[in-house]
Amino acid sequence: MDEQGDDLFYLGAGPLAAIVLGMALVPARGFTTASNFTFVFIVLTIVVAELGGRWPAVATALCSALSLDFFLTQPYLRLTIAEKHDMIAFAGLTLVGLIAAALGSRGGRRSAALRTTQAQLELLHLAVGRLSGAEPDLRGALDALCRAQPLASVVVRDTQGRVLARAPGAREAAAPPTQILEPDTLLGAGESSGDLVRGGRPLPEQGGRIALVAGPLQVGWLDVWGSGAPNGALARRTLADLARLVAAAVARLQAAGR
Repeated sequence: MDEQGDDLFYLGAGPLAAIVLGMALVPARGFTTASNFTFVFIVLTIVVAELGGRWPAVATALCSALSLDFFLTQPYLRLTIAEKHDMIAFAGLTLVGLIAAALGSRGGRRSAALRTTQAQLELLHLAVGRLSGAEPDLRGALDALCRAQPLASVVVRDTQGRVLARAPGAREAAAPPTQILEPDTLLGAGESSGDLVRGGRPLPEQGGRIALVAGPLQVGWLDVWGSGAPNGALARRTLADLARLVAAAVARLQAAGR
């Protein structure tokens, strides 16, 4: 499941869990006051914030307050509150839940960013291993690239258009793309770098070309086809760096006459 799918899942699962939790605590409501149940709902909100992000956590916090009111405060099974201390508990749960949602979602975003960074570093580490040997494994490096980034296909061609390597599953008869991508941002003509800051944009599904340059000479092309999923600034920098590694490997192969 991707990150957007996770958000949608917890957007539904968090509020549902708050309702189920309120129902589960019904047998205990005669043994303590409603205010003591607020801690359980706050824990639930923090967990959802960590796993699902801000908006699932906000929805969970609001449903938690309603669940506390409906199931655990008198009069039961009505969205009204009879006792003053229960009203304070309801307001406190709402406020603390929203604060927990805001703070917890920041931690979730940091964790997601860290996972993304680690994945891109792993890709570069694997690519260096595949391409730095005496016999560069271009196909293995392209396979790792397709697995780590939202790409449908990747092909390496020399300057004459001959295919040097293609990722497993790449389209055999795919013609070279016509769109040239910028060497660092990998943006096409008319695309703004501001889109990358706001969560990324997909690489062109119709294909784009990255020039493979080793020293002063161009040695080939890295042709990429996006899968339609957004590709952020960090992933694009990683792809640009990997293109440089591929260029060096192609230059070595050409110097050796292969």
